[in-house]
Amino acid sequence: MTLPWHPIRWLQRTVNAWLFGYLLSSLPAAEWVWEHPAIPHLPAPPGIPAMVTHAFGTWLPPHGAMIAVLVVMALALRGIVFPARWYFTLIQWVLFSSLVNFAWITSTGGHQLVVNVLFWMILLPAKEPDTGSRMGVAQVMNGAAFWIIRLQLLAAYAVTGIQKLTGSHWLVGDAMGIVATDTAYGPAWLASVPALAVIMNYAVLLFQLTFPIAVWWARTRRWWMLMGIVFHLSTGIAFGILDMGLAFLAVYPIWSRRGEWAISTLVSA
Repeated sequence: MTLPWHPIRWLQRTVNAWLFGYLLSSLPAAEWVWEHPAIPHLPAPPGIPAMVTHAFGTWLPPHGAMIAVLVVMALALRGIVFPARWYFTLIQWVLFSSLVNFAWITSTGGHQLVVNVLFWMILLPAKEPDTGSRMGVAQVMNGAAFWIIRLQLLAAYAVTGIQKLTGSHWLVGDAMGIVATDTAYGPAWLASVPALAVIMNYAVLLFQLTFPIAVWWARTRRWWMLMGIVFHLSTGIAFGILDMGLAFLAVYPIWSRRGEWAISTLVSA
C-alpha cells in the first residue's frame, strides 16, 4: 500500500504550525512558564527514558528551556515550508516533550496529543512515496506510523468521552454549567441559561463518543469534522483553552479525503 502524500504533508504543516503558534503565544509568560516555574517539574522516570522525555534536569540545564523553545520554533517554521526530515522531527519531539513535562502545570490533553503524534511523525516519509517501490522495512514503518496517528486521534476522543461516562455530572447534564461557574474557565453567562448548558453538555458527549465511528465513512466524516471545528473553536474561545482545541484540529488532516483510498486498500487486503 502506497501512502497518500497529501494528508501526510498537511499533517506536517498543521502540527508544526500549532507548535510555532503555541510557543509564540507562550513567550509573554516565558518567565514563569519556562524560566522560573512556580512549581517543581515532574519527577523523571528511571533510566534512559528520562534523558529523552525529561531532558531538563537530567542532561539539559533547566535554564536551557528558553533555548529549546526557540529551537523548536525554528524547526517548526522549517517543517511548515519543507517536508520534515526524521532527525529534525526527532529533535522536536525530545525538546517539546521535555518542555511539556517541565512546565506540566500549563499542559492539557492537546499538548499530550501533539507529543504522541510528533513521536510517530518521526517515522513518516519526508517525500512523496514512489508508487513503484517495493514493500520494505521503511514502507512498513511509514504505514504503521500513518495508521497509529489516525487511531491516536480517535482514541483521544473515545477515551475522553468514555471517561465522562464514569462520573455523574455529564450524565445528568450538569457538567457544562459547573465549568461555566469556574472563574478559571467560564463563561459565567452560560450558567444563567441552564437549558443551553444542558444541550451543550449532551452535544459534547455525543460528539466525542461518535467521532471515532463517523470518520470511517466519507459522507459522515465531513460533517463530524465540521462539528469538530465548530466545537473546538467555540469551546476554545469561550473556556480559554484554544491551544487544546487547535491541537486536535492540527491532527485532522491525517483523516482528509485524499487518504480514503488508503482505508479501502487496507480493508480489501
